[in-house]
Amino acid sequence: MKKVIATSALGLVALGAHAQSSVTLYGIVDTGIGYQSSQTSLGSTSGGRSVIKMLNGIWAGSRFGLKGSEDLGGGTKAIFQLEEGFNSATGAQAVTGLAFNRQAYVGVANATYGSFTAGRQYTSYYTLLSPYSPTTWLTGAYGAHPGDIDSLDTVYRVNNSLVYTSPSMYGVTVSGSYALGGVAGSTNAGSTYSAAIQYLNGPFGIAAGYQRINNAASGGGAWDANS
Repeated sequence: MKKVIATSALGLVALGAHAQSSVTLYGIVDTGIGYQSSQTSLGSTSGGRSVIKMLNGIWAGSRFGLKGSEDLGGGTKAIFQLEEGFNSATGAQAVTGLAFNRQAYVGVANATYGSFTAGRQYTSYYTLLSPYSPTTWLTGAYGAHPGDIDSLDTVYRVNNSLVYTSPSMYGVTVSGSYALGGVAGSTNAGSTYSAAIQYLNGPFGIAAGYQRINNAASGGGAWDANS
């Protein structure tokens, strides 16, 4: 796996104030060779015969992205992130028809008051609980537990979502998210909401959260799971 990071920064002067702006280009290319002996192993068929094949995203989903910030003064900055997943073996999009399928959001952040973002992004539940998921320590393709009853095996990204995350105070971070469903005549249909709290102190951490997805396949609030 090869990780490429490039960063550029420039200072802008306007109305006598000095603002700091930065944009980071980053990415992961993860390609490997795997041995498949089961007919349905690794999400594809081999006619009941074994095969050696090229695999994408063994440890982490291949991706490239842009993220940046603009100093607005008073300790507040505008932030954004655009992240596209792709198949490093074929060059195809991870999700057909979505240019930035992994994340696409804009928002504001302040070290004292926290951050507020809008767009396609992770739910608060996943963000604060995922560090304790088995897929954090084992690759998702091979370390995921069956059934995914806690929604932590795969990454859930939600469209039309609003996310607030507090700064850490004495090791405690809280976050809440809500995604608008966009279904005419129904505020609830297609919506998603979650809340979570995390305590982190050195090597020790614990988190708890709640998440509800209403009619995930309908409306603008639909989510997907992909690496």
